[in-house]
Amino acid sequence: MNASHERAVPVRAPRSATILVRAALAALCLAAFAPTLAAQGLVRPLPPGASPQPPPIQVCFLLADTNGIELRRQPANGCDRRVSPGATYEIAAALAGLDASVVRNSGRVSGGERLDQALAYSSSGYFRDLDREMGSARMGEYLSRFNYGNADTRSGGEYWNGGSLQISPNEQMRFLQRLFDNQLPVSRQAVASVRESLQPQGFIIASRGRVIAHSGSMAGGEPPMVKTGEVDTGAESVRWQVGTLTRGSRTFVYVSCVTGPVGLAQNAAAIVADHELRNAGVQ
Repeated sequence: MNASHERAVPVRAPRSATILVRAALAALCLAAFAPTLAAQGLVRPLPPGASPQPPPIQVCFLLADTNGIELRRQPANGCDRRVSPGATYEIAAALAGLDASVVRNSGRVSGGERLDQALAYSSSGYFRDLDREMGSARMGEYLSRFNYGNADTRSGGEYWNGGSLQISPNEQMRFLQRLFDNQLPVSRQAVASVRESLQPQGFIIASRGRVIAHSGSMAGGEPPMVKTGEVDTGAESVRWQVGTLTRGSRTFVYVSCVTGPVGLAQNAAAIVADHELRNAGVQ
């Protein structure tokens, strides 16, 4: 893989639009806000031939510490639905590749780009190469050990991007808690390498290389470790942001998942995460 990437320039939504999305996505009956979001350009019009009754917008936000204490769940239920993990799957894939020695000490697969670059920019080519060298069946075995959703890699292709692999927000949270508490059945070196690769170097990088925020915008503590994912599958969009924050002696893990009609704002999960983390007093 010889793909080169350039960091994007941060682009902020208009203040009025950001306030609107925060209010809308934090509500329990989000479907009622879809026309307003569309009017603001934050939900794009449906493409020709799309279903006339698009799926409603649904949100799940979870916050816990690495001791397993749940601190926030918004809404109170509805976080069990499995959806495509998108690029958030790459955390699990990187752990498996490192543990199986398919990813070399340099973090490269077949001499291509480095793991930290691939994770930061959600390089689909890197993880396709990793899956080819690992084999989908072997990767599925690792995902089963991780209790990573349905651990189903049988659809082939990018099974993590709208294919057979699915995971719920609750399952994402359990996976991340085990990762950051060193409880996954992989080597400590693999865990350390992935955690180091997730640390932002000045910017938090969204899926497909878009900069969504400067790491310095979060007050206090260490810079966050963040991974996002965006998938449009069928008539539905799935938006993820998962990560960890350290404040003083406590480490917090969070999962933000927003689903809705195709055209849902690509940073919808990031907006929800920012809103809920501030409400919880950890950002």
